[in-house]
Amino acid sequence: MAAYRFDFAACGESDGDFADLTVSDQVGQVSAVLDELARHHAIDPTRLCLLGMSLGGLTASLAAAKNEVKALALWAPAATAIAATDPADTAYWPEILDKGYWDFLGLPVYQKFFEDGSSIDPWSDAAAYAGPVLFAFGDGDEVVPREVAERYRAVYGDRFEEHRFPGVGHVFENVPTREQLLALTEDFFLRNTRPPKPVEHEHSSAIGRIATWTVAS
Repeated sequence: MAAYRFDFAACGESDGDFADLTVSDQVGQVSAVLDELARHHAIDPTRLCLLGMSLGGLTASLAAAKNEVKALALWAPAATAIAATDPADTAYWPEILDKGYWDFLGLPVYQKFFEDGSSIDPWSDAAAYAGPVLFAFGDGDEVVPREVAERYRAVYGDRFEEHRFPGVGHVFENVPTREQLLALTEDFFLRNTRPPKPVEHEHSSAIGRIATWTVAS
C-alpha cells in the first residue's frame, strides 16, 4: 500500500494566498490529485482511497462524491464550518465584517470562504458517494459535536463505521490515540481494497498494482 499526502494551496508547504481559501477550490484540488494518481502506471485506479482530517475531512467527503473512491476515511470532519445557509448566520460574521476575517486559532478565515460555503450542503452534497466510510472523532471535540456523526450516519447508512475516542479533542492529542487511529484506518483501507485472490496456474505469474491513500490536509 502506498500513500500520497499533499498540502492544499496556501496551506503547509504549498504556495498560494490563504485569502483565496474555499471548500469548492479544495474539492477541485483533491479531484486533480486523484486524476493524476489514477494515471500512474503502478497504481490501480479502482482501489484509490481518500483520507481527510478536519476541513480536509469535509473536503474529502465532498470529493468522494465526485470521483471514483474505493474507501473513505473521515477524521473529525469539520462539516459545520459551512453548515450555515447564509454567511450572516455564522456567529463570527460581525468579526468578519469588522476585521475582514475570522481569527480561527491564529489563522485568518476570510469572507470568501463563508460565501462559498453557503452554496454547499455538507450532507446532501456528500450523499453520492456509495462506498464504505470510516468516521473517527474524539468525544471532547468542540469542532465536531456528536450531532455531526449522526448526520453522516444518516447519509451513509450501514456503510458507516464509527470510532469514538474518549478523552481527546479535535486533533486526537495523545500518542496512544494517534497510534490506534492509524492502525484502525490502515485496517479499514486494507479490508476494503483487497482484490480477490488470483486463480493460480502452472508456469504463470501476476504483478499486482498498488492501492493508494490520498491524504488531504
